[in-house]
Amino acid sequence: MMDRGPSDFDIKQRFIGTFVWQLPRLAHADPLLRYVAGGWEMSGLVTIQTGPPLTILAGKDQSQTGLTKDRGVISGDPYGPGACGSAAPCVNFLNTASFSQPATGGFGNVGKASLRGPGLGNVDAGFSKSLTLREHLQVSLRAEFFNFFNRANFNNPVASVSGAGFGSIRSAADPRIGQLALKLMF
Repeated sequence: MMDRGPSDFDIKQRFIGTFVWQLPRLAHADPLLRYVAGGWEMSGLVTIQTGPPLTILAGKDQSQTGLTKDRGVISGDPYGPGACGSAAPCVNFLNTASFSQPATGGFGNVGKASLRGPGLGNVDAGFSKSLTLREHLQVSLRAEFFNFFNRANFNNPVASVSGAGFGSIRSAADPRIGQLALKLMF
């Protein structure tokens, strides 16, 4: 019964949307302004989702069965401060006072994937513009940004009761990454 629960890749709610926005060409503006600022296209991908499943393990063979996947014991509200202490960089996620090791010979009472890690919110964006330099010569400019708003999307916390840093989050997904491209077509 303790091994029944959501799969490790179960995401309860997920929204993915795309957009393309063609910015004004500024047809009646000054030629220099029209050439530099007009005719850009913005596109993007928005992803928002709930956190992945999280199973709290004892980290030791408390059941003395040779299994290394014994679960921890939960006795209170699982989420809250107390995991980081004075460690930095660190994000408190689980209330470590609510968890303990099972008694010797016990298996613990935390079910498989009974908790959820932090959710994710991300926007990837691209900006592009094509310019005609001569009749058969065009230039295409493109700038792409992954995690455009540089939001911290945290990974799951340390999930082993006996592990160092239990309940704390010590890593995150990539910060903003940008790339530029120039394409010449003739």
